[in-house]
Amino acid sequence: MSVKLKGENRIEKFRRVAERLVSEITRYREVCGIVFTGGLVRGFTDKFSDLDMDVFLRGKNKRLRMKIYDLGLKEGERFGIEVDLEVYFLREFKKQEWDEVDKWEYSKAEIVYDPEGEIRKIFEEKLRVSKNFWIKRIAICSKYLKWYCCPLKKDACTIAEAWVERGDPMIAHYCINYAIELLIEVIFALNKEFLPPPKWRIFYSYKLKWLPKDYEKLLKEAIKIPNFSSKELNRRLKAVRRLWNGIIPRIEKQTGFTTEQLIRYYIENVPQ
Repeated sequence: MSVKLKGENRIEKFRRVAERLVSEITRYREVCGIVFTGGLVRGFTDKFSDLDMDVFLRGKNKRLRMKIYDLGLKEGERFGIEVDLEVYFLREFKKQEWDEVDKWEYSKAEIVYDPEGEIRKIFEEKLRVSKNFWIKRIAICSKYLKWYCCPLKKDACTIAEAWVERGDPMIAHYCINYAIELLIEVIFALNKEFLPPPKWRIFYSYKLKWLPKDYEKLLKEAIKIPNFSSKELNRRLKAVRRLWNGIIPRIEKQTGFTTEQLIRYYIENVPQ
């Protein structure tokens, strides 16, 4: 895909500061793991970036945790970098429930210090999903896409079109925005990838192994809103439906379900 990050890449400076911090922090015996996330893993940091690092402690030494926080703050001030350093007590971290963004973040994380292999083991356990996890996600999104923009029958009216008749085209366009989010969720699920935070979602979608034909072109067409007219609504609907039609064959191949069968799967397997 053509989308690339522009601007001054400060990754070398960030890595130097991160490595200095690792060298200092690992002197403490209670430190059992250090993980890089964010721009350090992405390979691109700019003036808007933080240096993201997680440190794990065995035991519950609150004084040491504050020492490590202060160390990160001082190094950041020294080199003019915002350091976002989190310090976790390992036992408490194991009990945490990860949300979607946590799962995405840690699925991409770089484990730079893990002498006993404890951190890697925790990550593997927390990132493990059930056999039908991705199918359920696709089924849920398919259900809502049917209502909002992409009906099973060609001439069926959708929620987006209903709002035009109700006299509020702005809400109709908002419904298309929601449908675009659902489409992106389906594409991530088909690639068996967790969803990044919204600010990175489209950027990372370009990097997925499988994408529907003309994905970038149709996505731009679907997102563009010069005005709230019916003409623009129909243009956007057309782009969303072309994207969806390009995704359906992949869904059927990967899940073994047609879109109609996925709706049935949703009814039978997704808690209401």
